Amino acid sequence: MPRDHLWPAHPHPFPDELLSSWIMRVAQANAIKLQTLSWQLFGNERSPWNRDIDRSAPPWLLRALCAHTGCNYWDVFHTTLVTYRGRLYPRRQTSGRLSWILPIKGHGMRRNAFGLQFCPACLADDPIPYFRKTWRLALYTYCPEHQCALYDECPACHSPVTPHRGDFGRELTDARPMHACATCGTDLREVPCHPETFPTESLRAFSGAMLRSIMTASNPADRFDLGFFRVLHHLCGMICSKSNNGLLLQHLATTLGHTEVPLLPEGRIGIEDLRRDTRHLVLMCGLWLVEDLEQRLTEAWKVKAIRYNLMLKAFARPPRWYGDIVQSLSNWRSIRR
Repeated sequence: MPRDHLWPAHPHPFPDELLSSWIMRVAQANAIKLQTLSWQLFGNERSPWNRDIDRSAPPWLLRALCAHTGCNYWDVFHTTLVTYRGRLYPRRQTSGRLSWILPIKGHGMRRNAFGLQFCPACLADDPIPYFRKTWRLALYTYCPEHQCALYDECPACHSPVTPHRGDFGRELTDARPMHACATCGTDLREVPCHPETFPTESLRAFSGAMLRSIMTASNPADRFDLGFFRVLHHLCGMICSKSNNGLLLQHLATTLGHTEVPLLPEGRIGIEDLRRDTRHLVLMCGLWLVEDLEQRLTEAWKVKAIRYNLMLKAFARPPRWYGDIVQSLSNWRSIRR
């Protein structure tokens, strides 16, 4: 690669860093505003901020970044959420809901959803603060390292986390760093860390093992494979479903010791549409079911918290082990006696 293509500063991405986070660090290292860097590279017609580049970065964007930073293409590619294909979701989608990926609902530089989370302890520990890929996953509601709840908003002004807007409308000398809220300037490293709570210690261990598996290379013998995450996603969808008037969520939450069951948003929603606190509850309910799926799903069905016809509804080609469990409930007259 010709050396004159390289920018003066070309930091490489951290192994678990988001693409958008890395681009921000590259701009800051070269003392240039993020929008200016984007405009110089791509013009107004192909602004990377008109799309969710973490979810689906176009090849032309990755190639341009490689040319100016000297990074390997696949190292840059692995900063995107596409690397979870085949692990958390079966196939790539450029639009619409994507299993386990939090939406940002962007319009230009603005974000209308709470799709980026952060752990204040991680940011405080970082010699160079950056945003992790796992902070865009609906499965992550707490930090497995620090055991504290993630934030999906600035706790001071309640705005979505939008570090890419730190220099938007400001002189470079007044730009807010990545670890500060772009809206109000709150230092996200200094917000309180709240220890996460779990209904049972077995759920804490089960959840922790699941999250650690996502951060490691896929293993064919791993319990936490694509089939597992498809079933968990389907169960969470049933828990969120309005088709049974929230009875499954009420049954599971009460079983796990919750005295108050949160109201779910109106309309057709998925686990990805829920705010962090409600999402954590729904995930714990789903994981509790999976821990002993046949017995606990049967119990929920017997008390009429879930209808049989919802167990496979809109679930194309479910894993055989899940289909067998549902099939075992098909003779409902004899089971309910």
